Amino acid sequence: MSEEDRKLVAFDNSAVNSNATLQPKGYCKVFPGDADWPSDDTWGRLNGLLGGALIPTVPLAAPCYQNWGVYDKEKCAVIAGNRTDPFLHEADPTSNMWPIFQGRTCVERDSPNGTCTLGAFPVYAVKISTVSQIQLALNFARNHNIRLVIKNTGHCYLGKSLGAGGLSIWTHNLKNIDFIEHYKSDSGYEGKVLKVGAGVTVKEVYKAAHKYGVTALGGICESVGYAGGYIAGGGHTPMSGYYGMAADNVEALEVVLANGRFVTASNTSNPDLYWALRGGGGSTFGIVTSVLIRVHPKIPIVASKFRFETGGNVTKEVFWQGMRKYFEMFIPFTDAHTYSYFFMWATPTSISFSMSPFFAPNHTIASFNALVKPWFDHLSSLGINVTPQTKLYDSFYPAYIDNWGADGVGGSTVLPGNRLFPRQNWEDPAKFEKTFAALKKHSIEGKSIIGYHQAPRNRMNVDNAVSSVWRHTIAFLISAAGVEGADDATSSQMQKASDTLTQDVLGPWREVAPESENGGAYLNEANVMEPNWQQSFYGNQYPRLLELKKKWDPKGLFYATTAVGSEDWGVMDGDSGIQTQNGKLCRV
Repeated sequence: MSEEDRKLVAFDNSAVNSNATLQPKGYCKVFPGDADWPSDDTWGRLNGLLGGALIPTVPLAAPCYQNWGVYDKEKCAVIAGNRTDPFLHEADPTSNMWPIFQGRTCVERDSPNGTCTLGAFPVYAVKISTVSQIQLALNFARNHNIRLVIKNTGHCYLGKSLGAGGLSIWTHNLKNIDFIEHYKSDSGYEGKVLKVGAGVTVKEVYKAAHKYGVTALGGICESVGYAGGYIAGGGHTPMSGYYGMAADNVEALEVVLANGRFVTASNTSNPDLYWALRGGGGSTFGIVTSVLIRVHPKIPIVASKFRFETGGNVTKEVFWQGMRKYFEMFIPFTDAHTYSYFFMWATPTSISFSMSPFFAPNHTIASFNALVKPWFDHLSSLGINVTPQTKLYDSFYPAYIDNWGADGVGGSTVLPGNRLFPRQNWEDPAKFEKTFAALKKHSIEGKSIIGYHQAPRNRMNVDNAVSSVWRHTIAFLISAAGVEGADDATSSQMQKASDTLTQDVLGPWREVAPESENGGAYLNEANVMEPNWQQSFYGNQYPRLLELKKKWDPKGLFYATTAVGSEDWGVMDGDSGIQTQNGKLCRV
């Protein structure tokens, strides 16, 4: 490597654990068109150092527009017809699964006379196959003051894997999964583990665990990247009733730091970094290249699906009498280590409930039936007919494939948000009445709910950055606000949807489950404009996380919206009506 090339990608030891501070207010990351933006020759030299892995971004939907010179009506039809398929976006270096946060500048629809621009897509992506490529790309971005973006699958509800003017580290091809049967951890754990590369998805982890006769903790969406944002966000899981959050089961991580160095974070190696990476949010402290997770014995699973709805003698009031019994039983249900995933679709004239499924690890059909009998008996007494489809599986993976599996992506029609409700709202009768009234009113007004009963607690008795809110949670509920105009929404229409979500949809939930009483929100499926997001997303861990951000990234190389320390930065995206990633990143 020539001396000139060495300067392009030199390490910077002052970028970690130094007296360095953030740049002054108004300072911005270099943007295309700026005088300091690297020349084509400089980018070419980086590509040579990367072994040809540098990819200039061509938006996924470029074949739908003429201005990129690749218009192809048939290709566009395939892309547009599959725009809700997560694997379409997963296989693309820069595409994201919620277009609102990209700025909707290149929507997947046939628009030959329209204009497609990069918007919040990074200018370049590096197709990563080795750790050294991450080090080279990271050092280049830091040394040239370029915004750094990290993407595995792009499964993000806030746009964290986007960034206008950025260089993206695309980890999707780091697919190694290693099973170690006899592992001795510096935490004191001795047993079976999986070492999972940064490009591996949840489904791939499940499949490997099943192959080796064990159970791994993961989420319900198969396209989620496992080692990155999922673990960094804590990782809620259908197995939480036994083993807590997925992050609670991490024994070690391999990480590229802001200075470009490659290190291990574990109980005795960089222990404070190890603490932060397990639940402290993605794109914040470093680029994780692998995680080492505990795996558990295979156990039987009972899963049950059923539905009911208003109609005939089942009025909305009768429907909600049936729902009340379900909510009343969240304590016995979670004490029995179970988990659920349900939908309440509401319109001004009707409500339907769909359990998809009720998930009961280590139960028999008999024990499951006994557990739900008080609820089902109550439904029957109300004249609500339920015909559950209940099945016993010998292990987790077949239960998962039968009941979840395929998932979709976000669109431009809604803005999502959620709330985590604490167990104390069920233990205190007055708080339960207020909570139930808020949920009932939400539905009666025609707003829908996607929900879970779950209680991860701290079942593994660990100390990490998983939000204190999760340790108290008994219910996780998601809702949304509609966006008038969808792909063509104006900034005022987007602002209206954002205000509706924040105030009208989530406001009443926030009132009955405030941060001061162990309420909060899950940071990975959240309202990007959530008030008091630091406490809501990170709980009591936020002050320590912010201190560790200053230690491990004092110069602010890593940024993601609502990530720890992101309040020091702003994306100059103009009048978008909601925070997107379509603009220059500047200190504020």
